[in-house]
Amino acid sequence: MRRALVCLGWLGALLALSGCGSVREAAPLRGDLTLEDARAFDEFPLYFAGERVDGLPLVAILRRSDTANYVSFVYGDCMPLASDQGCAPPAEVQVWPGCSRSAGLYDEAAPGAPAAERAKIRGVPGAFFEDGTRLELYARGLTIVVFARSREDARRLADALRSVKQPTRGGDLPAPERGGSEGVGSC
Repeated sequence: MRRALVCLGWLGALLALSGCGSVREAAPLRGDLTLEDARAFDEFPLYFAGERVDGLPLVAILRRSDTANYVSFVYGDCMPLASDQGCAPPAEVQVWPGCSRSAGLYDEAAPGAPAAERAKIRGVPGAFFEDGTRLELYARGLTIVVFARSREDARRLADALRSVKQPTRGGDLPAPERGGSEGVGSC
């Protein structure tokens, strides 16, 4: 009986340490923007997949405005294989101004250029890259880039997209102006 109690005690300790079987509070968002900051952002419209998608919590919102220009919504955490290696999160949604990133930037005839599989999703033109783990959607004035573990995950994230200023999802994304998905304008 004593041995059984000791084993149960160890099992309970392991479960507590791993977070299994206990209620854990959501960790605060990392990054340089809060959700409130993203809602107040007005340089270009922002879309995200909500505060949770496919069981993954929104863990960070990042703004990059140096050599690249986008806002990133990061979902879930990853565990690097070694202490000196990084890893990609399970899901990420980046929103770029269309003048910074668009289908018109890709020269598919160039050696080493990414192969695009054209698609129409949520009423806008798009393209799958990298075996479907990257999906680019070309909406009005924006390029929304979805990174996921699989084509199916990328599609579910795209289906979950909504404006950060509107709490509900659904419907089509704003269609690009005629020819807007292929061109590269100036910002």
